[in-house]
Amino acid sequence: MSNRILKRKPRKFLGEEFVLDAWENLKPFYDNLIFRTVDTPENFEIWLKDRSELESYLSENMAWRYIKMTCDTANEENQKAYQFFVQEIQPNTAVYMDNLNKKTLQLAEKFPLTTSGYDIMLRSIKKYVEIFREENIALDTQIQIKQTEYQSVTGSMTIEMDGEEITMPKAATYLQGINREKREEAWTKISDRRLQDKDKLDEIFNALRDLRHQEALNADFANFRDYMFAAMGRFDYTPADCFAFHDAVAETVVPLVDIMVSERKKSLGYEQLRPWDLKVDVAQRPGLKPFKDANDLLDKTEICFEKISPELAEYVKTMRAMGHFDLESRKGKAPGGYNYPLEEIGVPFIFMNATDSLRDLVTMVHEGGHAIHSFEVRNLPINAFRNPTMEVAELASMSM
Repeated sequence: MSNRILKRKPRKFLGEEFVLDAWENLKPFYDNLIFRTVDTPENFEIWLKDRSELESYLSENMAWRYIKMTCDTANEENQKAYQFFVQEIQPNTAVYMDNLNKKTLQLAEKFPLTTSGYDIMLRSIKKYVEIFREENIALDTQIQIKQTEYQSVTGSMTIEMDGEEITMPKAATYLQGINREKREEAWTKISDRRLQDKDKLDEIFNALRDLRHQEALNADFANFRDYMFAAMGRFDYTPADCFAFHDAVAETVVPLVDIMVSERKKSLGYEQLRPWDLKVDVAQRPGLKPFKDANDLLDKTEICFEKISPELAEYVKTMRAMGHFDLESRKGKAPGGYNYPLEEIGVPFIFMNATDSLRDLVTMVHEGGHAIHSFEVRNLPINAFRNPTMEVAELASMSM
């Protein structure tokens, strides 16, 4: 088991004793990078690695604060730790990051980078410089706080079924049951519970909409969509390409869905198909329950990955040994699921809200694909090389 506890690389720039508890402790390292004289190609490479070390540390520090907050949204200490980073660290680093980006581009002009991968990094940096606006720093902070509010509201939602208080992911498993009355009861209770927080969620949504739109206007974009195409590094396709894809889906996929829904209604023998009839098996078989609990899910994931490649199974075993999973649904846990890369250690964390459904198994394998990607890039020398665009990041996960 011990050989599966991986270690991060030594910190040469920050030092091993550094602890982030105030912006003042971090500022000297940014000043060092900003004001350091870089006069040779070799010194430029060292400078880039020092910058990468600093950013990797901050990325992982933020990651653990976010992970702990989403694992227990009701924990005040976790909330405070996350908000400290969002409110005290990120706003201070933002201007420095812009200056470092500009210095990187200047040095790259003076000392051209020929190693493979730097061209992609520099393309992204140029775009970041183009869209950065200092007035958006405060908006970014407000956006992240609002997102946290959403997670707290939705994470606290439960309903009662069969005399038991259950989470919303657990409640959703009732929609696969063969008892139609029980499905309707679950669907109604889920909807009623969400409606209880309708006003709160509407307020959060409207606030986020306005903040994001203003962010786009500040950066000289007409709307948030166009701003995010730039911010997310979408260099290879345009909104027009997406609209063309939407039209293709409407023309070819939607009619197929209509046929499938009609066939479902006929197979179930119902005069009218209701929302609680959309997940039940058309042959009226009980919903699949491919695992009992989190440990069983991981055991079977290891077997699944082993059949593809022993190395992939080893990745899961390593994460398991290091405690990098939180899988089971519970009250107070944020909704959804994610694989969070950890930049320093290179061993990601998988978060999800599993109950015992087939969908949970699909989610596990999907996030496991992201985890594979994280392991495969963990030894690349620069953090920019370890962060592909979303489209590339989804290749491994969707393949799984």
